[in-house]
Amino acid sequence: MAGIASIVGSSSSENSLRILNLMAKSANHRGREERFIVTSTEAGIRVVSSAAETPQNPHMILSLFTHGKIEDLIDLQTDSLTMIDTTTPKTSIRDLLESRTSDKDSLSYIFNSIAVVINAGGLSVFRSIDGTRPFHYGRLDGSVLLATDKRCLWAGGISNVHSLQPGCELRVSWTGTITLEESLSMDEIVVVRGVPQEQLIQSLKQTLLSSFSRLEDCAKCAVLFSGGVDSSLAGLLASKQCTNTVLISTHAKGSRDASIVGHAADLLTLDVIEVPMSDKMVWNLLPEVIYATECTRRMDIEIALPFFIAAREARQQGVPLVVSGQGPDELFAGYAKHVRLYEDRGEEALEVQLRKEVSITHETNIERDERAISFNGVDAWFPYFDHEFVKLALSIPANRKIAVGKAPERKVIFRELASELGLPMELAQAPKKATQYSSGAARMLSIAISEHVPECRDMTKKQLDLRVQDVLNYIAKQLDMPIPNDVMHSYNFHVKLSSLITR
Repeated sequence: MAGIASIVGSSSSENSLRILNLMAKSANHRGREERFIVTSTEAGIRVVSSAAETPQNPHMILSLFTHGKIEDLIDLQTDSLTMIDTTTPKTSIRDLLESRTSDKDSLSYIFNSIAVVINAGGLSVFRSIDGTRPFHYGRLDGSVLLATDKRCLWAGGISNVHSLQPGCELRVSWTGTITLEESLSMDEIVVVRGVPQEQLIQSLKQTLLSSFSRLEDCAKCAVLFSGGVDSSLAGLLASKQCTNTVLISTHAKGSRDASIVGHAADLLTLDVIEVPMSDKMVWNLLPEVIYATECTRRMDIEIALPFFIAAREARQQGVPLVVSGQGPDELFAGYAKHVRLYEDRGEEALEVQLRKEVSITHETNIERDERAISFNGVDAWFPYFDHEFVKLALSIPANRKIAVGKAPERKVIFRELASELGLPMELAQAPKKATQYSSGAARMLSIAISEHVPECRDMTKKQLDLRVQDVLNYIAKQLDMPIPNDVMHSYNFHVKLSSLITR
């Protein structure tokens, strides 16, 4: 996705430029920078490029970053500047944004998008409800800082960063007043019972095909591949729209993925690039992965590692877009905990839980994955989070998703959908295993820390498990990332990092 770094408010021209320059350094992985200076006038706004003379007290300085053409990203008119980063046709988004006050439901058609509108009233940002494109903001003295990446705000001097929630609109007036408006909510989705199974399958099929049809103009894409049903179906459907589709799998020697992805790719008749993951590679990349994902939680780093490495490979292969299979586990009950909840408390309890998980998955999964991928200069796309597909999936009763005692017993209707769409039965029925374990990333992280941190070298596995998180926090501290006091211990490791962030 494109990048945004902006400051709105009362800082002097010199101070605003200083702050924005710091922010911009943390966003340059998102492409070439184009800077705009905006002042409010009685007639609307006046926009000049950064090459022009900077007004003494600009109302706003905005930096946009893109690997494409800046003119494809913005629409500059006499009374407004509109920036839309999306996979939805831009003209339809403009129409939908204009109708948002009278028809809230119309906004559900906006997918994988961030829209910024600057006019006489100030700045407005709308984040589509799928949450696949992040946006953050914070207040610094009398100014408001806004960016696609938290680290931009950290660099600008803000540690208490706020995130714009999916389906919400953020408005910032020229005087720095912040207003939030919720436009859409997952809570409005209602489970519909009694619909025939075949009808559900066909509805899911048409909706998912519509989502993947956005790839029809894509010249080349890569699919994050593990050989499971989610990524296999993503690979199959992507290849039907984008003729130059390649699978990329990152895994350690001896891992489950290493043993199955070659055969799975053969079943799909697609090429697969297998990138070996070693403890040395993990250690060398660890600072970048922590910095890119903006987090230190062990599980997040373990999951992000193979995605980060795969995205790096995609960039080296000249692939601009990486497709993720994230989503079906939350939409169709793909975890063992879902079966336990279904057995213990019944289907309505599971349906409530799935809505909750989907409503926060942008925080728990998507933003992490998007940051890990985009840091390598490629775009991330999550086709299973098309809002129409999400609404339909969450409206399906839990008893169509769980079949206790059968094999497999999770994601039952999704597996039927995959088979209906042409996925070989062997892949449609493939068992679920968490990314960090199937790829071997969790094991490689432990080995990397054991090998490269002297204090951890002779520890037992149990002792090492207690120190891995401390090492991750320590590295983040060296990167000047804000670490909460309650998780940062006083350990001083003699860590020799091969490289901190160089970009």
